[in-house]
Amino acid sequence: MNKTGIFVIALLILFFKTSVAQIQQETPPRIALFVPLYLDSVFDASGKYKAGKTIPKYISSALDFYQGSNFALDSLDKEKIKMNVQVYDVKNPQQSVYKIADAGGLDSVSLIIGAVNGKEYLDLAAVAKEKKIPFVSASYPNDGGISANPYVVIVNPKLNTHLQVIYNYILKNFGTNKLVMLRRQNGADDRITEVFKSLNASGSGTVLNIQTTTLNNVFTAKDIAASLDSTRENVIICGSLDDNFAKNIISYASTLSPNYKITLVGMPTWQDYPELSRPEIKNLPVIYSASFFNPGEEVSWVENFTQRYGRNTYTKPNEMAFRGLEIMYLFSHLLQKDKANIISNLNDDKHLLLTDFEFKPIYKNKSSTTPDYYENKRVFILKQWNDELTKEN
Repeated sequence: MNKTGIFVIALLILFFKTSVAQIQQETPPRIALFVPLYLDSVFDASGKYKAGKTIPKYISSALDFYQGSNFALDSLDKEKIKMNVQVYDVKNPQQSVYKIADAGGLDSVSLIIGAVNGKEYLDLAAVAKEKKIPFVSASYPNDGGISANPYVVIVNPKLNTHLQVIYNYILKNFGTNKLVMLRRQNGADDRITEVFKSLNASGSGTVLNIQTTTLNNVFTAKDIAASLDSTRENVIICGSLDDNFAKNIISYASTLSPNYKITLVGMPTWQDYPELSRPEIKNLPVIYSASFFNPGEEVSWVENFTQRYGRNTYTKPNEMAFRGLEIMYLFSHLLQKDKANIISNLNDDKHLLLTDFEFKPIYKNKSSTTPDYYENKRVFILKQWNDELTKEN
């Protein structure tokens, strides 16, 4: 087994032996950290690890977030800031949100942080509202339909927020080019098309001339070329979140680029596509949105964190590790500053590390005086071209 496997399994055993693990000692403020560790799935009743020499993917993301949070607490400790953090495995039936809340486990909590989604997100949002505890949703890019809940803080911008930033970038930079949106015939792609139509509408008609082309599930480069203009700059907008559809567009666009001037605009799901690193994509400008951007060694503390993380885990920190670090560090400082008014201080930028969050209150009903929740509206536009990844905004 490699060193990474040994480290992660040791960490899992630590969690398994303590049904509720406390990361840091001492006094209030108290933070409840909810992560999906699935410990019951990877250990049998005797405590034996069941996954052999592998680390299940459904566990790794939560572990990365936890480990990043741990590093933040180490840094806070050096700053003489103490936080009492209780960790809960939301996939443990004995640590379900309502069981913990009903047992009084959240009564003295000043802040809830959750790298959760779906039912666990909704449960935490409901408990946060009932007990008037700020709940930081660290990873779920959705509001889950909640309303009138000013205790929920969504860190990962929603899809509509990404689409608005993408549209604004196209408007500013490609307004005179040939604009083509490629999509499939289904409800999911209808949503993206309708958002663009809404953003593109004005009192005198449409602002941008965006041609929408609906492709079959199986299509070719010729099908895309039929919508392009060989005499102009072409901007192809992928109007779908489907991975296979998007990856086919990337592949076919690269074959068309010698004969057409093409810029490819993708979705927020494109950030981790290995296809964008292929040699044949090198000369094709690809633009997409993201809620996280790592400038690497350009920022000294990023290099230091990467080295420290590697010494402890034998791996490089990924986005979830950085998120755990950023969120725990920032909100711990907000607690330290004024734990009774965290929401009022959301945009205090004194202790930002890498991401310049921009939290705004969201009102679904314009006449409402109570925010439905708070959402981070900071979305990055990233451009990959000639083996370089740059931030455009």
